[in-house]
Formats: sequence, C-alpha cells, structure tokens
Amino acid sequence: MNSRGFALLELLVVLVIMGILMTIGTLDFNAWQKRSQIERQTRELFSDLNQARIDSVHRKLRHSIVMQPDSYTFRRYSSAGTAVQTRNVSYQITKESGASAADIVTEFDIRGFTNDNNTFRINPVGTNAQVDCIVIAIGRTNLGKMEGGSCVVK
Repeated sequence: MNSRGFALLELLVVLVIMGILMTIGTLDFNAWQKRSQIERQTRELFSDLNQARIDSVHRKLRHSIVMQPDSYTFRRYSSAGTAVQTRNVSYQITKESGASAADIVTEFDIRGFTNDNNTFRINPVGTNAQVDCIVIAIGRTNLGKMEGGSCVVK
C-alpha cells in the first residue's frame, strides 16, 4: 500500500516532544524573569538610597529611608515637617542575616553621611541574580551578591 501522511504514533511522539520542550522553556523563562525582577528591585533601592544621600547634601536637610519587609519610606526633615513618600516592593527586604527589616531607619545627615551601617538583601536569594543585596556604609552604598550568608560587594 502506498499511503500518504503520518501515522498516529508519529504524531503523538512529535506532540510529546514539543510538550516537553515547551515545559522546559517555560521553567527557564520563569526563573529568568524572577532573577531579572530581583535585580531591578535591588538596583531601584540602591538608586533611591543614593538619591536620599545626594538630596541630603544638596538641600542641606536630613533625609532617611525607613525599611519595611514589603516597602520603604522616604523622609525629608525640615522646619515645616516631614515629607513622606512610600514605595512598595515585590520581593521581601530583610537584613543580611535574614532577620526582619521592619522599622530599620537609615538616616543621612546634611553631609550625606550615615551612622546606620546596614546590609539589606532582596529575597529569595539563590536565584543567580547578579545583584541581590546592598551594603550601606558611612560614606558610600554598594551593590553586592549574597554568597555563603554574607553580601559580597561587586
């Protein structure tokens, strides 16, 4: 017999192979997307910390950022009171040790310096994100990657 087309078994094998490849591709895409979002959130927090530091110097007013697990709040101190802006985050912010970051204040004086040396990490760690933690020192703020329970500055 001279038949045309594909056998049912051949079509099923092709469909199974396509399904497996699509599943693998979806899992890789989800991991890539999570990694990208953690990096974005870390860089955004880093930028906001540096902006608060710079604003302290330029405006000659103390500025602070108050951390919460799911948000952080900007504060500008002046004789007229405190201006507040809150920014919500997608991934939880904790201290380097994994303890809660609730109500931790990082305050910058009019010279842009802080006495609140802290390290914050964006959870979950171990997603192979290039940056997922921030080290705040007296005169500078650095991005880093969590490795072995500590933030290694990049």
